[in-house]
Amino acid sequence: MSEADLLLLFSGLAAGLLGGAIGGALAGLAGIGGGLIYVPIFYACLAHHAAHNESAMAVAVFASMLAIVATGVASVRAHWRLGHIDSACSLSLLPGLIVGAAFGLMLTLHISAALVLVGLALLDAWVAWDFGRVVKSKQGAAPLAVAAVPIGYLSGSLGIGGGTMLVPLLRRALPLRIAVGTSAFCGMVMVFSALLLNLLLVDDWLRLLQAPLLFLLGVAVGLLLTLPRASLWAVHLHARMDETDMRLLLKLLFSLLAAVLALAALWQMLV
Repeated sequence: MSEADLLLLFSGLAAGLLGGAIGGALAGLAGIGGGLIYVPIFYACLAHHAAHNESAMAVAVFASMLAIVATGVASVRAHWRLGHIDSACSLSLLPGLIVGAAFGLMLTLHISAALVLVGLALLDAWVAWDFGRVVKSKQGAAPLAVAAVPIGYLSGSLGIGGGTMLVPLLRRALPLRIAVGTSAFCGMVMVFSALLLNLLLVDDWLRLLQAPLLFLLGVAVGLLLTLPRASLWAVHLHARMDETDMRLLLKLLFSLLAAVLALAALWQMLV
């Protein structure tokens, strides 16, 4: 194995360790994180390799979606056993989510890294704002079929699981725990389907993913080593913290992340 290959492998390992630690912690604290954390970390670690710089964002988005599927299985299984998944809502959402996400992931091959970073920064800013307010669930009809395609498209193009957008939508019609479980299930099925459709229908992905295979292997190992422990630690911390303090902490964290990503997007536009 050449020095360049070893460097690529260790870069992937570093990305997986860092992404698993931060993403797992945020998942345990807030039930969200995923691609909002994975994509910028994977991109930052991969873009340093000149041979992969032009395709780094597309690979980061793809790797993020792989990580979301891999880490979402246990969560979805638990929600399923607890009866936290609404089948009717899932059936209404999934066709539009899958179509939108598959199309969004395909277009990632053709959009700039700066645009993806801007999208992630805006989502992080929205999450920070949302944690700064008290939300009460309201029963009523949610426009599931109408909202599914744009949510899927944004999820596919930004490499996220969609929970940031799905949970607020579902809370309009479902109790919170059902909204979270349904969102987790729909997000995992959506991401898996989008990945499969792109691999089967878009030849560019197979060509693009051959070169950074060692990076992806390192990411997988890093995630396995850190994500379960970080999630468990964060769940225990969540149980001990006051809700007001928790919302303040998460607001500050996502505000900081939004600012960092906005600066990174600006830097991409200038260089």
